[in-house]
Amino acid sequence: MANEPGITDAQLRRLQTLWGQYARHEMIKNSREERLHWASTNAQRAIFTFNELSLSEASKLINLLQSNLGLAETKPNMPRRRYRSRIKDRDLAHAAGTEGRRSATKKRATMASAEDLQMIDNQLTAMHWTRSRLDAFLRSPSSPLGVRRSNPCIRTVGDVNRVLDGLRGIERKKTQGINGQN
Repeated sequence: MANEPGITDAQLRRLQTLWGQYARHEMIKNSREERLHWASTNAQRAIFTFNELSLSEASKLINLLQSNLGLAETKPNMPRRRYRSRIKDRDLAHAAGTEGRRSATKKRATMASAEDLQMIDNQLTAMHWTRSRLDAFLRSPSSPLGVRRSNPCIRTVGDVNRVLDGLRGIERKKTQGINGQN
């Protein structure tokens, strides 16, 4: 535990706030000694100040307090995903965004780069899909590639755009179903 990072300022504030709510809820004395006794008991070691808690111990104590108060477990803030780095050339950027769409006026066929294919892999990771599940989806009648193929290949930027739009649509419908929105 000596190599593990210490408690963050945000965790410290959250832990102290939750402790105050927990003390009021359980009608126990909201004192420093009581708080440190509770932390020592649940961390299974002597705690003399919240600042000496490790990152994981603080997380464990926060989740314990939240569960005792009937609150949902918190999740760490995740940075927004960026699917595409900024393309400097205006024409290439326009082609990358519109290629593969039905409304695209210019019918270009630009070969997909490794970065384009990485965007699909990032989307699969976010959806917790495997590569075999993607292949089955691409072979299905609802394949975004249009034609039911025995061996689907993503070759062009247009193919990448169609597959990404399809995967994002599936993810959007899944989240709407979870949130109860129809």
